[in-house]
Amino acid sequence: MCTYNGERFLREQLDSLVHQTYPLHEIIVQDDGSTDATLAILGEYASQWKHIRLLKNEGPHGVNSNFWSAMRKATGDWIAICDQDDIWEPDKIERQAEAIGNSMFCAGRTRQFSEDGSFVFYDARRPNVSLLRMLYTTEIGGHVMLFRKDFLQQLPVDCGIYHHTCYDMVLAVAAAAYDSLVYMDAVLVHQRRYAGATTYSSGEKSLPTVGNGMRMLWWCLQHYKEVKRLSDDFYGYWEDFLQLLPVDTAAKREGLALLDWQRSSGVFRLIGFQWFCLRHRFQLFHTRGKDPQNILRALLFPIMATYYRRSLILPSR
Repeated sequence: MCTYNGERFLREQLDSLVHQTYPLHEIIVQDDGSTDATLAILGEYASQWKHIRLLKNEGPHGVNSNFWSAMRKATGDWIAICDQDDIWEPDKIERQAEAIGNSMFCAGRTRQFSEDGSFVFYDARRPNVSLLRMLYTTEIGGHVMLFRKDFLQQLPVDCGIYHHTCYDMVLAVAAAAYDSLVYMDAVLVHQRRYAGATTYSSGEKSLPTVGNGMRMLWWCLQHYKEVKRLSDDFYGYWEDFLQLLPVDTAAKREGLALLDWQRSSGVFRLIGFQWFCLRHRFQLFHTRGKDPQNILRALLFPIMATYYRRSLILPSR
């Protein structure tokens, strides 16, 4: 767990950790310079529960660097990640430890909740956790991940993508590239949504409705060239990352092919990209959906993918 000024909800999360039905080897909590009562609360719990290791950063790290740093200090065989303001199901770790089998990585569902009227949405559809999908976006948050410690050693020591996307997306992409990801279709974590949360944003405009789809398509048509030019480096970082993974799987080869099409230019390459998306349409979208709807979506995807990188020109969104 990484903390920063989390006094409001920290106790509820800590209670859900120390009362897990699976015996935890250690609970590492690394604070990033909190100025509220976070450290006092952590000290109170650490004095009561001896397997809590309280660590403090020297200087601010930020969310990404803080989690990478804390993960590398784990001494157990498995690593699970949690946020300071969520609530775990009591048997989260027990269920994941049973489900992971011989795989490197296990994840499950999260259900959002709010106590202040903030926007929440629970999508009951089973998400798509294929590599092609997760190179653009992922429904796997860090707080539902359990993975082997050895998995970290299979990642490149340094790569440009570490500095341009969240740690949990990197972990999910790597697990999918290794073809060693187990997904549990069960709620493991209750994610608190509130205006002050680091990851909070109102998602009404991203709900899967026809109106939102048309709005996104119009935006992408207007900004396609600009965003594509600005996003080529980002997808190049993903390409470098996949190439550095010491594994050769069909998933990795498909991912590299997708990135090659994504970074290409010209009318004929665009048509080729459409054909690739058509053949891999069930790996690209949130759910399998139904043809001919998915066929139309696949043909539009090379344009619609622009929306995933809209922050390049709309950083406030």
